[in-house]
Amino acid sequence: MKLKTIKTILSHPLNQQNKLSALMTFFKRGVVIRLHHHPMVYPFLENTSLVVEKGMSSAELQIYTGLYDLHEMLFLTHYLRPDDTFVDVGANVGVYTILAAGVAGSNAISFEPIPSTFSKLKRNVTYNLLEGRVDLRNLGVGDKEEKLVFTNSLDATNHVISSDEKPAGATIEVPVDTLDHLLANRTPNFIKIDVEGFEANVINGAPDTLANPELKVIIMETNGLSDQYEFGQNYLHNKLLSLGFTPHSYDPFKRNLQKLETTGASNTIYLRDLEFVQQRIKTARRIRFRNMNI
Repeated sequence: MKLKTIKTILSHPLNQQNKLSALMTFFKRGVVIRLHHHPMVYPFLENTSLVVEKGMSSAELQIYTGLYDLHEMLFLTHYLRPDDTFVDVGANVGVYTILAAGVAGSNAISFEPIPSTFSKLKRNVTYNLLEGRVDLRNLGVGDKEEKLVFTNSLDATNHVISSDEKPAGATIEVPVDTLDHLLANRTPNFIKIDVEGFEANVINGAPDTLANPELKVIIMETNGLSDQYEFGQNYLHNKLLSLGFTPHSYDPFKRNLQKLETTGASNTIYLRDLEFVQQRIKTARRIRFRNMNI
């Protein structure tokens, strides 16, 4: 696991010119968490922070890379505005939520099904004084109202247990509902969905939400995990195309969007009303990151 993490750190675009420094950060934290077992606060983007404890892999990757999902995260900060509503499905400990509410100043609705992870999400929101902007929901999201069994010991990779899966670790039953029902009269401008392969079920439970023209952006995990469920990645991709969304990559340093012919290897930015989106990112304020204004 450590070797995989090191490879991830060294291959990150922000670490190409400072690999030694990145490795030192990794090993220094390894020593610190052995001596200090309490949560620690780390600076994140601009004036935000992350409260991180041992085992919070998604938050730890931000420490080692600065911004792990570099292109998607900076796209979010360039696109969102204070009047927008960002929906975080599969919020985990709140990295995207903190960027949306704490950096972009938007309102956020954040769904995290696992109670232990939800408590860490809530802690990050509270530490950043964002309770007034973030609506926290300890729920799963799917294609109907029901209860589903999730893994409960895999940190950022906890997921709905598929029909042929035999989980080795702890499990938990969690209430699940659809986005159409959960959002009620709220209209999202931007949705991020990272639910370890259950993305198509989330989409299938949101026909009214997806039909609303105010929704311009969906960032989706597209690493092939959905193929273990009833609806695979090809289904999901074609469904979004049929709704008028097209896949793009983003260069945050040039603020340039490039249309893709297929999905991204890890995540994909799906856009609708490209002219509107381009105008948004071109007129966005510059984000202060390390020694750069992006």
